[in-house]
Amino acid sequence: MGYQESLFYIKPQRHFDKMVRAYEKAEYAGYYEVAGAKPRSVIVLKQPAGELPAGTRLLWVCGDRSFHSPSGVFGGQFHTGGKIEVIPVEKLFDGPEDPRLSNIDLDSPQTTENDYLKRYSADHYAYRIKYDRER
Repeated sequence: MGYQESLFYIKPQRHFDKMVRAYEKAEYAGYYEVAGAKPRSVIVLKQPAGELPAGTRLLWVCGDRSFHSPSGVFGGQFHTGGKIEVIPVEKLFDGPEDPRLSNIDLDSPQTTENDYLKRYSADHYAYRIKYDRER
């Protein structure tokens, strides 16, 4: 038990949008009203971070540590040939004062960015990929 923030990294990255759609389905079904963890943000790296190259997309998940697995976050509804690595946020960033998080508002519905990364709310990113699919 306890609060945790994690980054869900999927390889290959072509499965990332499918992972976000699984989040959207779980949200629509009301899963996060009872689940202990919920995706909050989508992060796109502009520069490498650790072993992750620039351009990597990550799903930022917050909540009860015991839910920080694909089945816990997506309610068992996400199936893919990709491999998900769950990375504790503190492994990639040195706390909220890390310069790579400067000017990034993790609670805003608005997109924020700096020289290191671009952050979308998970809801906004899900809407974007749905809209792009319909065009």
